[in-house]
Amino acid sequence: MSDKKQKILIVDDDTSFRDAVSRLLINKGYVVVQISGSIPVIKTIIREKPDIILLDLFMPRVGGIEIIQMMNRLHLNIPVVIISGNLSPLYIRILQDRGISHFLAKPVGIKILMSKVREILEKNVIHED
Repeated sequence: MSDKKQKILIVDDDTSFRDAVSRLLINKGYVVVQISGSIPVIKTIIREKPDIILLDLFMPRVGGIEIIQMMNRLHLNIPVVIISGNLSPLYIRILQDRGISHFLAKPVGIKILMSKVREILEKNVIHED
């Protein structure tokens, strides 16, 4: 296995949430890129090639469901964790139909967030070997 640091992309319109999660992840040794939903998210995903995406569901310009649809059309198979304050059963079902199986409700605890990130990244390293 290489010593390459794993990269996490945070897509959320809440600057304070992005900053707090970024600091936490950087302190744990990850490379973090954070963006609001207002810039071209797909271009950033293609350019940055993250190992995982932490994605808000509702943002002013383009929401998580639209981003997932664009990723699916472009065959961008990157694990996504939806982190939202509004995780209704309807939205969870819509996202599951689009291949998403990881969800965390805001406000999310640090231990829960870190556990989910490690679980997904470790699973993907095993599948890449």
